[in-house]
Amino acid sequence: MKKRGFTLAEVLITLGIVGIIAALTTPTLIASTRNQANASKLSSTVSNLENAFTSLVVSEGVDDIVDTELWNYWEDADGFSGEIGKYLKVISYDNAEGGIPGGYSNGVKTISGTALETMPNMDTQYISLTLPSGTIVYIAESGTALSREEEETAKAAGGALFSSPAYVTVDVNGIEAPNRVGRDIFCFILGSEGKLYPFGGKDIAVFEGSDASATWNSDDGTYPCTDTTKGDGEGCTARLMEEGYKMTY
Repeated sequence: MKKRGFTLAEVLITLGIVGIIAALTTPTLIASTRNQANASKLSSTVSNLENAFTSLVVSEGVDDIVDTELWNYWEDADGFSGEIGKYLKVISYDNAEGGIPGGYSNGVKTISGTALETMPNMDTQYISLTLPSGTIVYIAESGTALSREEEETAKAAGGALFSSPAYVTVDVNGIEAPNRVGRDIFCFILGSEGKLYPFGGKDIAVFEGSDASATWNSDDGTYPCTDTTKGDGEGCTARLMEEGYKMTY
């Protein structure tokens, strides 16, 4: 019995189908791989930053980071970098005013793709620190503190008690794409003890509104990151961390 092979037409049709499937699935696979790489990078960056800030507080024997020498250098990137550089390797640094830093040729966007006029929470003067990994950390002084009444409310709601010395925004891959909040740009408040509190987390919900339920998993919260509502994407920082740095959204 003669064995029948594939005709040229059948081979071409099969290759065409494979090509179509590849074209449809490859972008999704690439995006998923990139997202997970960014998530992993955020995990190590948070660890390094917290180690640096807490070490700074401990080494200077103070209880509040605003009492360290670092806090004297908000208008001097050289001095700021020099102080934090004792605990964190920094390869370059700069001062900047509110807005999108230079180099972002396609701008910075929300998670949904809406263009932003400023880097998140960097409305006024801030300092940028570029780390060896290519991550850029943006830090802006806040100076917000809880009143005694607010502290009692926060304690009753089960939130952490902290003042807000600074806002910290982390772009884990620097000026490379996609430059979207919640994808490669993540937002924190720096606590007085040197810990980073993610936007969308319980602690910031209590700090800003005395409502421990207004977190990322609430569509009615200030910083949502649910499967249906993500706002600007700021709250996705807390979701990412609470889900073990797995970008499921």
